[in-house]
Amino acid sequence: EALFILTTVDAGTRVARFMLQDLLGNVARPLGRTSWYPSVLICSALVVAGWGYFLYFGTIDPLGGINSLWPLFGIANQMLAAIALCVATTVLVKSGRVRFAWVTVLPLTWLVAVTTIAAWDKLFSPDLRVGFLSHANDLAAKLEAGSLTGAAADQAPQLIFNDRLDAALTLFFLITVWVLIVETARICHACLSGRRCPPLAETPHVQTRLVES
Repeated sequence: EALFILTTVDAGTRVARFMLQDLLGNVARPLGRTSWYPSVLICSALVVAGWGYFLYFGTIDPLGGINSLWPLFGIANQMLAAIALCVATTVLVKSGRVRFAWVTVLPLTWLVAVTTIAAWDKLFSPDLRVGFLSHANDLAAKLEAGSLTGAAADQAPQLIFNDRLDAALTLFFLITVWVLIVETARICHACLSGRRCPPLAETPHVQTRLVES
């Protein structure tokens, strides 16, 4: 588990840093240069601070952190797979390999359906054990009514904040995935209908072979 966590955090930090630099490069060109150390250090620090906060957020969670972080991990993981399949589908269509697109479209359809339903349930389910917002609203109502006492009353504000933060992040993930799906469909439709298709930016395949001495 330790190796899995370390490699995931390492890869995630690098990818997030590249994405942040690419985004900031639109504001100030030097910030987008991956060879410029001030930008590398600043963006790396921001990314580490981001996941570091959630690590801290898990350690102070009254329920131990797993109830708050695990649903987010599952939803984010599957939505990341959906994003990768969107990219793969677009590359296949733009490179003229439409007959192979079903290989990515089928799992993409399944992933999007499952993760969208799961995210919707985590956001709006009236079941207090499932819905982030319903659980937060229930705790807020009990706290306001004074029906919580002692440790439960002390822990309620933190639990309410955690639930609402989880809900905001889940909504952000859901919107991000659907924006990408719509954009994928738009580009693929443009390519298949003969309209102006964005140029393919993939590098050409290079044939290699292992040479043993």
